[in-house]
Amino acid sequence: MKKHGRENTLGATTVYVGRIRQFFETVSGQTLLGLSFNIISLFAGGLIAVFTPEFSKSTWILALFPPILTIRGGIGGLFSGNLATMLHLGTVKPQIRDNTREYWNLVRSVLVMTVIDTVILGSFSFVINIVNGSAGFEQWYLFLLVPTVACMLAVITSIPLTSYIAILTFNRGLDPDILVYPILASINDIVVTSFFVGVIFLVLWGGIYFSALVFMFITILVVVGYIGSMMRDDRFFQKTLREGTFVVIISSIFGGINGVLLSNLGPSLASKPGLMTLYPALTNSLGNIGSILGSKMTTSIALGYSRSFTEELRESGRSIIEIEVPAAFMYVVFGVVAYLMSFGQGASLGFLVVTSLSCNLLSFGLVSLFSLWSAHVSFERGLNPDNIVIPAITSLSDT
Repeated sequence: MKKHGRENTLGATTVYVGRIRQFFETVSGQTLLGLSFNIISLFAGGLIAVFTPEFSKSTWILALFPPILTIRGGIGGLFSGNLATMLHLGTVKPQIRDNTREYWNLVRSVLVMTVIDTVILGSFSFVINIVNGSAGFEQWYLFLLVPTVACMLAVITSIPLTSYIAILTFNRGLDPDILVYPILASINDIVVTSFFVGVIFLVLWGGIYFSALVFMFITILVVVGYIGSMMRDDRFFQKTLREGTFVVIISSIFGGINGVLLSNLGPSLASKPGLMTLYPALTNSLGNIGSILGSKMTTSIALGYSRSFTEELRESGRSIIEIEVPAAFMYVVFGVVAYLMSFGQGASLGFLVVTSLSCNLLSFGLVSLFSLWSAHVSFERGLNPDNIVIPAITSLSDT
């Protein structure tokens, strides 16, 4: 009897594990798995929330945080989107060492693009914050040094992480279009926010610490300038840089505007505990939802499965629902976790959950439609959708 009981228990466990495995092979299961990593973004928000007392004195902190996240999302999306498609096409090997020339050219283009975009981002953010009255002319150097150093350190860290996770998911038979960007976007939120916080401390401490920041900035410019001159005749490098830089710059403009709005909301954020913690997860996960649809579409186009936009929209209803159901559930989870992280600060569970879920319900349809449309439009105009779609989606999501 005991033997039969153990066999029945073992059999039931095997069936249960099998069903879980089958679920995570579906679009909904992999979406839930990918978006669950967005909980990490709440810790990024928690890091910035540490500086809440500084918001009124150092408004540049809030002014630069959204555009830095936008840059991270745009460049990270371009890299992961291209990498996923190149793995499907076989132009990148599913291994870390001894990879192809195309892979390393993609890495080089991302490094150069990071500097170009952050310098333009910083300049634009400085101008609109001057106009808004939330920055002074004497702070111009902060808008150049801080985003460039923070984003470059984050990109250097995230490239090997992105490559490893993309190759791991591909080798295990999972879809990198669904998993790579959502997972890495969340991890990169922590990475870029950690470097952003570190750079903030270097600025606030001043003296030799600020000198170290200036040295890093100059070193980055010299190294990236050398890479750009070395690769100036490579067609793939030039195409990726040209298309990706344009889109990420447009994204940065929206990010800069978001920074102005956020800096104006400093007192309100201080009075709503948990809201600043929730912010990166909301924008990140919404971008991830669109990136899943957009990345799958760009791979479909690259493999020759492209249909007309109207037909694709008609047939994508099921995929959209399969993505939205686990996404809505995760938004409720984000609200609960943000409440738990801010429990001792007087946070409201109902307010955070309603805010989080409302953000999803009000934005999901627009982001889904835009992701499909941007993939088709970029392809029809002879552009590489991997250089366009995810950066554009992350910009829309942040806005």
